[in-house]
Amino acid sequence: MRKNPLLGVFAVLGAWPNWESYFDLSRKGAKISYIALVATLVPLWMVVYAVQTERAQLAGTDLSLPGLAPFVLSVGLWLFSFPALAYLIGMIFEKMDRVRPWVITRNWTVFALAGLAGIMFGLVSLGVLPFMAANGVTFAAYIGLLVADIRLAQKVAEFSWGAAALIGCVIVAVGTTFVQLAIGA
Repeated sequence: MRKNPLLGVFAVLGAWPNWESYFDLSRKGAKISYIALVATLVPLWMVVYAVQTERAQLAGTDLSLPGLAPFVLSVGLWLFSFPALAYLIGMIFEKMDRVRPWVITRNWTVFALAGLAGIMFGLVSLGVLPFMAANGVTFAAYIGLLVADIRLAQKVAEFSWGAAALIGCVIVAVGTTFVQLAIGA
């Protein structure tokens, strides 16, 4: 069967059987999932561009975009905080055999949700979609990442529901902390 990680996101987050068959869970698959994670910068930049454009229009000022280096650094810290946490959690709970599939599925999940947000804000930039509609979809995608993190911890990393909920909240809290530190800096 040909691997289709974007379809696999639905399989792993839902109740589809054999979610593993949609992902390449090898080392090569891990590398490709990291490429997808880096590619997530593009749709996230589209979100930043549209938000800053809307902000400038509302304030009646010129468009002011963040520098590329601070954007890549802050978003990169957020994106790559999960693999470090997954490794740490895997070591603590003796689930190192589950870390690679967990990271791969999470990387593709983030890519899919960021892609959705990027498409919505791309439509805003083109004048096809109102800002508030895209903002709502993006907020839902961000909250959806919490739900996805809980589901992935439960289904892929094989934690109990309670432990998965706690781990999902910790993952989102750490990521949000990195984002807030970057915004505040």
